[in-house]
Formats: sequence, C-alpha cells, structure tokens
Amino acid sequence: MRIPLYLLIPLFIIGGGLYAIPYQISLSSMNLMSAVCGVFLFAMVFSLPGAWIQRGHFIPGRKSIAGVVAVALFGIAANYALSRSLETSSASLFIVIARTEIVMAMILGWLFLKEKVTVRLWIGVVVVMIGVILMKSEGLSIPLDALIPVVWAFACAFFFALIQIVSKAVIHLIDPQVLNVSRLVIASTLLLGSEEIRNELSGLSYSQWSMLALAAFFGPFLGRVTYTYSLKYMTISKAMLLGMLSPVLTIVVEYYLYGTLISPSEMGGSLLIILGIVWSFLPTLLNKSS
Repeated sequence: MRIPLYLLIPLFIIGGGLYAIPYQISLSSMNLMSAVCGVFLFAMVFSLPGAWIQRGHFIPGRKSIAGVVAVALFGIAANYALSRSLETSSASLFIVIARTEIVMAMILGWLFLKEKVTVRLWIGVVVVMIGVILMKSEGLSIPLDALIPVVWAFACAFFFALIQIVSKAVIHLIDPQVLNVSRLVIASTLLLGSEEIRNELSGLSYSQWSMLALAAFFGPFLGRVTYTYSLKYMTISKAMLLGMLSPVLTIVVEYYLYGTLISPSEMGGSLLIILGIVWSFLPTLLNKSS
C-alpha cells in the first residue's frame, strides 16, 4: 500500500504530539511498564484490521522474523530503561538525553544502512538539539548521583535508535501494519508475564483505560505506523528530524486544552527546533517551489 508522503509526515507528527498528553496523564496514576503494556494492547487491537488487509505483504524468512522479534525486544528494553532513568532523575533531564536518539540513529543508519547524512542535515540536528535543551532548561537539573540515571537515559535512546535501524532494514519484507501488530503481540505477551503488571491492569478504572486507549491510538498506532511507512520513502535521519516537531505540537495543544502558559524558554526552544528543520529541508523546499 502506497500512502503519499505529504500525508504520512503530518500524521506521524500529529500522532507523536498528541500521544504525549494522555500518556502523561496515565503515568500520574500507574507504573510505567503497566502503562506501556496497556498502550501496547490497545495499539494491537487498533492495528489488527490494517494488518489483516496487508497480511499478504509479508515475506517470511529469517531476516523478517528476526527483525520483528528485535523490534519487540528493543521496545521493551527502551521502556524499561526509561522507567529506571525516571526513578532518580528529572523528566527534563531524561527528555534532553533521550533526544540524542536522533544522533545515534543517524550514525547507525550511516554505518549499517549506508544512508547518506549531509553537512546541512548535521547542522540542522545540532540546532534542533539546542532547541530541545532550551525548551526544557527551566526544569533541567542534574543531581549529584546522576551517573546511573544518565546511563539509563542513554540506553533508552540507543534502544529506540536500534528500532529505527531494524525497521528500516526489514521494511521491504513486511508491511508496517503487519510489523506493528507482530511486535506488539510479542511485547504484550512478554509484559503480561509479570504478575505485578497483570494485577495493576486488572484494577484500572474506566478513565484510566480511556487514557491508555487515546495514547495507543495516537502513539504506537497512528504515529508509529505512519512513521514506519515514511521510512520507505526517506532516510531515518530526515524522518526523525521531522518527528522533532511533535513536542512543539504537544506544547501548543496543552496551551489550548489547559491554558498552560508557554514559557519564554519553551517558545525559544520551539522556534529553534522549527528553524533547524526548515534549514535541513530548505533545498528540497526550494526545488519544489521552483
């Protein structure tokens, strides 16, 4: 199935931006890994119809099956590292470090997939990372015992970067919707092996399940599937760079939903992120306009 890139890009940006709001609400009342499992279960249900339709677009083999398993395991590992990092560090510190995922993915894509990364793109990434740091500067704190949580945060970024590499490597063998359902089935089954997670999920209220369902729809379903489709037509570095618009969208939506004031640092950081992305894609935009 071919979906135009001009539709995929806004969809995965919107998915990533809106996913954060119900997910943050969920994390305020439950364990992170339980929330991850609940989100995965809903996303699996949402993805089933599309995966069934595209079931013929799967070439069985060691590479494709290994890719599915790897994506599932790396997803669990990344979320576990995230939970360990947040135990003893500020969320702002984690977010800043976790965004190094884009740098890791660019390097890994160049090493293993031979994806070309231009100087212009590197400059754009540096500007975007400065924007992320500025956006989170007000809540940014580095505790004296920060080494362990920092290592966990970098591990989280690394595992998420590996997901991008593996997904790109097998995308010609398996449809993104089939890949999404397959990795969610494996990940959910493994997570449900934990009695603690099962007990917490069984005690959730209707409102808690509703927030998990919303997070699942926008994140692992809409955002992830459209993002993976976009990897068919563009490099990992470009797709991830465009995805950096998601936190900017989150800030804007929170402002309209809750009346949350946008601080000067958030505004300045958002402008830098947009500037870095525009700089990176300026030649493409100019070529299309001419």
